Amino acid sequence: MAEDPREPAGGEAHGEPAAESGPGPADTPAEHAGLAGESGEGLGSQPELLGEMKALRRRARVARHAYWFPLVLFGVLTCASVPFYIQPAFRQVPAGSGIFVRASSATGPWLPFLGGSRGLVQSYLAYYWIVALLGGLVLTQLWYWWHARRIGLQTPARGYLLITTVLTVLAVVIPPLSQVRSPHWLRFMHRLQVLWPGDLVIRGTFPFLIIAVGLLALAWAERSRALTVTAVVYTGAALLASLYDVSNITYRLGWNPPPSGQSLPSVLLPALVLLVAGAGAFAVQRLHRTTA
Repeated sequence: MAEDPREPAGGEAHGEPAAESGPGPADTPAEHAGLAGESGEGLGSQPELLGEMKALRRRARVARHAYWFPLVLFGVLTCASVPFYIQPAFRQVPAGSGIFVRASSATGPWLPFLGGSRGLVQSYLAYYWIVALLGGLVLTQLWYWWHARRIGLQTPARGYLLITTVLTVLAVVIPPLSQVRSPHWLRFMHRLQVLWPGDLVIRGTFPFLIIAVGLLALAWAERSRALTVTAVVYTGAALLASLYDVSNITYRLGWNPPPSGQSLPSVLLPALVLLVAGAGAFAVQRLHRTTA
């Protein structure tokens, strides 16, 4: 009997599916190579992605920095306080006796933390610093609020504002409260004298230290190394002005202020630190803004 010519060759039964052929040996290495390449590309992009994220955070931090304004502001306010540091003139008491005493214009409550010792500075110095410190904080808050609205990034300066405000209020209330002797049940307040900062208040430069503590808090909020260095340098200048007569240094440099202006170098040194640092921070900020 003759075979049906339609029957597939090779002895396969009619109606049975043909066996599927597996991949050739040349296909498998190529596929594995493609998968390995995709995996390597994914691994290689991770460091690049991390680098881009760090760069973005760095640029955002630089754009957020706005501390040049409080530096310049408090530098200007310090310079504006110079007339209050002019010491009262000497006069002979009695006339023609050859005995000179310093005239004192002390009026109102004594605020030694902000106004220094009686007779060394003008009596209105404490009131000036109350207005300057609190007013400067208000202007700083408005500046950071405006800056955040303009660039879309906000600096957490609330801690700086709170610390400086609390220190200013304590500097006002501690001296009178520590002198309370009556009624009897309030006599415990005299123990507040342990909070007096000693010789730091003699020359009327304790407000510089309040500003210094605030700048250290602001440097933490800004996450800025430059502001941290500035705050540390300014703190050193404020301590020097509070504990030493800076006119001894300026005398060796060729500047000898008159007797009534012996405190001027102690005032202008911290102001100079703030103004120079503020101008430098402003220049750097403008440079980053133009190159961005």
